[in-house]
Amino acid sequence: MNKKLITIRILIFLALVFGVPWAAALAVSPSDLMSENPVRAMAIANLCFVGFPWLANLITRLITGEGFKNLWLWPKFRRGGRFYIGAWLLPLVAVAVGGLVFYLITPDLFDPNLGVLKSLAARSSTTASLNPWVFLLTIILSLVFISSPINMFASLGEEFGWRGYLLQKLTDLFSKPDPTVSLENLNDISASQTNGIFYTAAARKAALLTGLIHGIWHIPLILLTSKLAPSSTVPTLLAYILFTCALSILLSWAALNSGSVWPAALGHGTVNSIAGLPGYFLSGSSITWIGPGTTGLIGGIGFVLLAFWLIISKTPTKRSEQDGPDQVTDLEGTR
Repeated sequence: MNKKLITIRILIFLALVFGVPWAAALAVSPSDLMSENPVRAMAIANLCFVGFPWLANLITRLITGEGFKNLWLWPKFRRGGRFYIGAWLLPLVAVAVGGLVFYLITPDLFDPNLGVLKSLAARSSTTASLNPWVFLLTIILSLVFISSPINMFASLGEEFGWRGYLLQKLTDLFSKPDPTVSLENLNDISASQTNGIFYTAAARKAALLTGLIHGIWHIPLILLTSKLAPSSTVPTLLAYILFTCALSILLSWAALNSGSVWPAALGHGTVNSIAGLPGYFLSGSSITWIGPGTTGLIGGIGFVLLAFWLIISKTPTKRSEQDGPDQVTDLEGTR
């Protein structure tokens, strides 16, 4: 395993994935468009961010001559079925826990009458007569079963970069070589697809560091958003980075165990779909860095607890003791 080459690939990827989106955000921030049409300006900046990690993955592979092995684009439903389900449904549990804790701590902000939903339902004659709790159930079902799978495709661009490339490379970087593997082949074999090299400690470090980098990467977008909705910027940034680190454990658990980026994309898409659910119970204004949204310190506590459980359960990178050469080949992301 050539760790110097792995480090070079990581640095090139990071230069690309940070350089272009951050430059776009810096260009948009002082522009006339941001002053005249901030929503459109934010949409352009967001498109540059969401649309670039996958491209950084491919460009890095071309620049370094790595080729296109281990793309992790094969869905692997048979191998990763339970990780698809976990990535899809565990975020719902985490969002519910975060919302519950938030309203237990701030009961004055809890609206049992669902005034927010009543106002939303009143906008349409179809939903105006619905009981707000029935309307809430309808929204939850549509978000989980319709929006989440759709958002999976929208989230694939990010996950193909973060979990599909950076996570792999960091895991390889932190892994120790296996003496049973020929040193002649280490430069050509990814540690994450070689039996015995893939260690839980390495994956934990890689998952957390990927989450930290992912959170820092979002800073320009958060700062641009603060121009539209002023908030306590520093606490908001810190709470957001904590959230991305916790979320990264879940998404890495899904990707590494399945050998595919698709479960992580499904988890990411689900979070994007349901993150606002606790806000339907809100009476008054939310505080971004506290909650009830998932990127708040309290609103996101469900994801922190979930990440802690996945870490102590040793499941983020656990592999079957029966894994053999046939399983090693199956970890390759392309056919």
